[in-house]
Amino acid sequence: MTLLGTALRPAATRVMLLGSGELGKEVAIECQRLGVEVIAVDRYADAPAMHVAHRSHVINMLDGDALRRVVELEKPHYIVPEIEAIATDMLIQLEEEGLNVVPCARATKLTMNREGIRRLAAEELQLPTSTYRFADSENLFREAVAAIGYPCIVKPVMSSSGKGQTFIRSAEQLAHAWEYAQQGGRAGAGRVIVEGVVKFDFEITLLTVSAVDGVHFCAPVGHRQEDGDYRES
Repeated sequence: MTLLGTALRPAATRVMLLGSGELGKEVAIECQRLGVEVIAVDRYADAPAMHVAHRSHVINMLDGDALRRVVELEKPHYIVPEIEAIATDMLIQLEEEGLNVVPCARATKLTMNREGIRRLAAEELQLPTSTYRFADSENLFREAVAAIGYPCIVKPVMSSSGKGQTFIRSAEQLAHAWEYAQQGGRAGAGRVIVEGVVKFDFEITLLTVSAVDGVHFCAPVGHRQEDGDYRES
């Protein structure tokens, strides 16, 4: 049985959220209900989860040294990454030193960018995916589009909420699509993924929980997008 200490007491159980958006806010609220002490961290002040946390910090989330400093200051029992733009190499190092990263630092690193998770799914696990190619220059991007064919989709390897994403129907869109992808990348300009279009009825999220009595799946949650942005779930 796991015992949770009372927040703001010497024996408090402390959870640090790396990323303090709307999803992090929901996690913080549930932690508060359990009496857990919450420390919210993000790259900007007054992020949503900071409104309901015991303490908050603003740091450059991609700066490994800054991440280590705030962790050493707060000494959390659990670290919960909520966003993809984190110094994941430092997160792995901290985990190796004994910190508890939920679910684990490797999962965070894999999902930090589309290349990591796509190569895991398609190449290591051999799961069916859309056709894809990666490119880190405009010339290679154009070659990737030529190989994939029209229509196709280009995305920065690291972005969120559809930023930098373009549905390409013709060669006339290529210059703009490349430039938009460079502007929309979460960690700055760089590498993109070009994907073939898959016809599907709807997009879902299947929340999965690994527990002591096995793996549990929540009911599927459907999503509707417009121009790369979520509109409805």
